[in-house]
Amino acid sequence: MTLDEIYRKENISVRSYHVCKYNNLNSVIDLKEYYYKFKSFEKLRNCGRKSNEELIEICNNYQSNGFESEKFKTEYQNPLIKIIIGLTRVQRDVINSFILINTNRLSVRSKNAISLYLEGNLKLKNFTEKISLSDSFAIKNIKNIGIKCIPELENYISNINDFLIEVNESNDEKHLISLRNNFLIQQTFSVSQIPNKILESESIFLVTDFLLNKNILFDETQTTIVKKALKIFKNSPELTLDNIAVVVNLSRERVRQKKVNCLDNLLNKLLFLQNFNDDLFQKYGIDTNSDQIDINSNVVDVINNTNNTNLSREFITYILFAYLCDSFSLVGNIEDVIQPKHFNARKRHNWKHFYLIKKNIDTEIDINALANDISSRISDRIEESYSFNFKSYLSRFLTKNNIEILDLAFPIGEKIVNDEFEIYLDLEENIIFKRNTNKQAYEYAYEALEQLGKPSKVKEIFEKVLELHPNYDTEEAKIRVSMKRKDGFVPIGRKSVFALKKWEDELDNFKGGTIRDIVEEYLTQFKTPKHISDITNHVLKYRPKSNQSSILQNLKLDESGLYMFFKGSHIGLSTKKYENDFIKLSKVIRTEIKTWEERFDDLINFIAQENRLPYSAGCPEDEIKLYRWLNIQKGKISKGKLESKKEKIISEINNKYPKTNGKRSVDSSEKYTELIAFVMTNFRLPSSIKKGEENLYRFFYKKRNLFNRNELESEEEIKFIEVAKLLQNIKNENKRN
Repeated sequence: MTLDEIYRKENISVRSYHVCKYNNLNSVIDLKEYYYKFKSFEKLRNCGRKSNEELIEICNNYQSNGFESEKFKTEYQNPLIKIIIGLTRVQRDVINSFILINTNRLSVRSKNAISLYLEGNLKLKNFTEKISLSDSFAIKNIKNIGIKCIPELENYISNINDFLIEVNESNDEKHLISLRNNFLIQQTFSVSQIPNKILESESIFLVTDFLLNKNILFDETQTTIVKKALKIFKNSPELTLDNIAVVVNLSRERVRQKKVNCLDNLLNKLLFLQNFNDDLFQKYGIDTNSDQIDINSNVVDVINNTNNTNLSREFITYILFAYLCDSFSLVGNIEDVIQPKHFNARKRHNWKHFYLIKKNIDTEIDINALANDISSRISDRIEESYSFNFKSYLSRFLTKNNIEILDLAFPIGEKIVNDEFEIYLDLEENIIFKRNTNKQAYEYAYEALEQLGKPSKVKEIFEKVLELHPNYDTEEAKIRVSMKRKDGFVPIGRKSVFALKKWEDELDNFKGGTIRDIVEEYLTQFKTPKHISDITNHVLKYRPKSNQSSILQNLKLDESGLYMFFKGSHIGLSTKKYENDFIKLSKVIRTEIKTWEERFDDLINFIAQENRLPYSAGCPEDEIKLYRWLNIQKGKISKGKLESKKEKIISEINNKYPKTNGKRSVDSSEKYTELIAFVMTNFRLPSSIKKGEENLYRFFYKKRNLFNRNELESEEEIKFIEVAKLLQNIKNENKRN
């Protein structure tokens, strides 16, 4: 039927009629052909919503014969159907990634609406069934869609359909892989420029190396910390947190926190590698069908040479674990293996390597318990060698009592025993724990301290070690060096006294460290500064031989700026913020600490003025200090602990001036003259408690003691008797009056 006939019967509006005539649609067949092909008339010029509905109704009301229907289906079948059917797996992966990327780029409202419509399934099959190939799909019918979202979604759907056609026409496998990997990395990380070499390789090692070096896995600071704190590259230097803190200009604690955070997130960052198709066997000879994957030095070299990388064995194994974690378990403590070892855990095995083991075996046997048991046995003192049948020994660690799994677990257990403990089975497949009387130096010291049961000097610990192990060849210096904090020791003050860290939890009123350490821990507990008396009371619990004056001076001598001093003898920490009620002292009087060179200059000036070496008594305090300092240098020379240059100039001074015992053999007559003048003026002896008289009092007191012991020389004895007679005359005169 022609459109003119329908119009004459008044079954079509004037506007719809003119729309059809303008677009050369003159019959019902023309209308149906257009509708079957485009699913709507809305794209026709001047065709509005009502005209579209009216023309669709005509197509539905005027039925055509079966022959014509088949013709329409054959001629106007959606071309996407044929394209979708013929897509390869790689092409589907590329399109799936494209759909996901473009969906994530939509506005929030559009993204939520399309995700809801597709029920969260953004795969190609679901997308085309519900949108591209659906006769009933219309954007305006999507729930929660707004008028402003319609153009955005039209463009979104059009882009995907166009890309589908573009991918179908591409026969270049490398180009398709590059496209897929590009979308994969884009949907995981915020990165746009990726070299084709990386995208086309499908190498999980090359991709990881690129993302790490380009600060994509982590930010720049985190990447620096990861590279320097973890075993990422072969032969990388093992830096401490303090070393790294200097490089990144952060505190040691902040570096530690960032390192822990990166380590915790590393696996999640690498899980996207599972979407790649790296042919491990063809490229590197890695058989993913085996029960365990052994990454030895040869495999590491092949991987690095193939990809032009320098990755460590530890990091390569970890990358493989992220890639294969659906079927393989990672055995080995990540903190032990992938970061440099600065201390050992005492109550478990410290792992040297990673091991990739099939999950079905790992769930059947507790390999960590196996390693811990072996570690415990070989660390204990073994008086006599003993052995177990290895298969029987392995059965102790079965988690489900599945004896049949032992044949599969045997080579895995043997590999771990070989690599971790350097223990090898004998010809009868026995594991041998050989006699072991050798201990590390710190273990002997630890045992000795446990026997002593109290903080002890190094000499006492050394003597106890020899008492317990008379055949142990060691020295006191070796014992001193062995007692490190990481091994469970704590120093007590600065006098070569050591204790065990565990005693802080086991004993009352015991705490290791220096007085400053104890004060810092105490002040950390309070929001306000504490009075020196409170601090002293706390310190005396652990250091009963100290006193308030000594503690205060100790804190004042601290040069780190940790301690703050307030009016009213209150002390706080610079790391804490206190109320304004406490007034900080503008200047803290500290004992002067001079350098070696300054002390030497003082000595030279003294000798130039007095033409002699300083004495230790009967002289000013500064001279006594110089005497003590000089004696310390002599002691260092005798022990070979003074630098050669300093030793030379001190020795020259000692050789130039006569030796002295530090006491004046003959006091000057001026001192006696001064004493006589004082007695005649004040009619008494000088006092030890009156300012300005102390030195004269000490002079008389010392001379009296020497006189009583008959140790004064004759000339000096005459002068002393003169003073005594003068005092006697004054005393007699007072009696007469």
